Amino acid sequence: MPSGLTIVGLGPGRWESLTVEAAEILRAAPEVYVRTTVHPTFAPIADHLPDTQIRSFDALYEESPTLGDVYEGIARELARLARRPQGAVYAVPGSPSLGESSVRLILDRIDVPTRLVQGISHVEPVLEAVGASDLGWVEVIDAADMDFMSRESALGQVPGEGERLPFRTPVPTAPLIVSYLYDREIASGVKLWLSRFYPDGHLVRVVTGAGTSDCRIDDLPIYDLDRRAEIDHRTALFVPPLPEVENVRTFAGLMNLTRTLRAPEGCPWDREQTHTSLKPHLLEEAYEVIEALDAGDSEMLREELGDLLFQVAIHSQLAAEEGTFTIEDVIQGIMTKLIGRHPHVFDGLALESAQDVRNAWETFKQKEKPKRASVLQDIPRGLPALPQSSLIQKRAASVGFEWPSTSEVLDKVEEELEELRREVTEAAPKEREREEFGDILFALVSVARHLKIEPEEALRLANRKFAARFQYVESRVSAEGKTLRDLTPTELDKYWEEAKALGVAPVGHEIPHLGR
Repeated sequence: MPSGLTIVGLGPGRWESLTVEAAEILRAAPEVYVRTTVHPTFAPIADHLPDTQIRSFDALYEESPTLGDVYEGIARELARLARRPQGAVYAVPGSPSLGESSVRLILDRIDVPTRLVQGISHVEPVLEAVGASDLGWVEVIDAADMDFMSRESALGQVPGEGERLPFRTPVPTAPLIVSYLYDREIASGVKLWLSRFYPDGHLVRVVTGAGTSDCRIDDLPIYDLDRRAEIDHRTALFVPPLPEVENVRTFAGLMNLTRTLRAPEGCPWDREQTHTSLKPHLLEEAYEVIEALDAGDSEMLREELGDLLFQVAIHSQLAAEEGTFTIEDVIQGIMTKLIGRHPHVFDGLALESAQDVRNAWETFKQKEKPKRASVLQDIPRGLPALPQSSLIQKRAASVGFEWPSTSEVLDKVEEELEELRREVTEAAPKEREREEFGDILFALVSVARHLKIEPEEALRLANRKFAARFQYVESRVSAEGKTLRDLTPTELDKYWEEAKALGVAPVGHEIPHLGR
């Protein structure tokens, strides 16, 4: 055998199903390495090879805490073996190019010549077992990948160096095969992942021993996958497709629904909308998201984020109908922008702290827009004045136009306040008073920035606090059978101070909905 690594696909586990090339390589190899000798595809093949020729990594399965560690160990050992003059032969179930995580990891890690010898994949026996035929499209994913992704995303685990896998989103309207479930722990990760995209009650087919004489099929809902099914290293999963109308847990499903609403036979209201007519709805939904965040209500936030997401979907669909851009263009644009603005994540730039990132942020953005004449150039004119002021000052500060200290900004506030007091005393024109008042607000925004306070948030909290205490005063006056107009300012102030002493403040859903 030549030096380097040869990876041979064993097919479904019958010698007769091997390709001629695979059979010749296995017979000629002084050693054949397999992941495990207990896999059903291996035993029938081993009958045609001398026992002394077979080597396995069974010991790694016993020593390693996770399947990922097993694959890492296999990759390291094969890299060593492949550098020998005789090289190494590694035999895998099915095809080395489909649903075999160990092969992908080996190809990423190994730096010697590698050759793949294909075999019949595990897909064909699974499809035969479940009676699926004439499929235009089928997705395939290794259960180990799906388990890893479910734990990284749903359980908040952070991958170690070199562990990051591509984020996979299945297409629920296409059939899916999940290979090599191995055990209940991995099946639990698979269940978590599938539950993100399919209804929990969606029936799946658990296929054990596909392509063998003792093949068994169990039909059960996704939520029972790690509880009722008998799972071992021979187990694969066939997930039947969802009808379009039931694809309600993916972004693709949302876009399909949006297109349906806009179609000639869709909803009359949705069909008559334009970018302009939708503007107030977009603003309203954005503010309702803020309201949910203020309330600290996760269920309310989930719902309001959905409403806001639909605004993105319908505006993108309108643009697609006009031929200007599609939702895919929107996604590509934001992903390209985020990658370009995070060279410390994707391009090896060393930035140690969040402050380092903030300091470099405008430089990142300037690279995207080298013709921008001013850092203030593209600040939205439609922003409310308070966040617009904050953004203007942040942009100016990013290029060094900044008060050195908070105390100097506070001095500026006092200076502007004195100027307003002088204009009022001298009965200056309203335009002058308005200008000086604006200068005070602008200076206060600068104070907030130095103190790392969002001025919009601070004012909104102040509004809510005032409303809660004012409503307390109303309730106390009403309890006396009076109205606010019946009391003097001094009497009203007594109740106001009482509210302050009691610490009256908005809590959760008791937040007053001002202006609604």
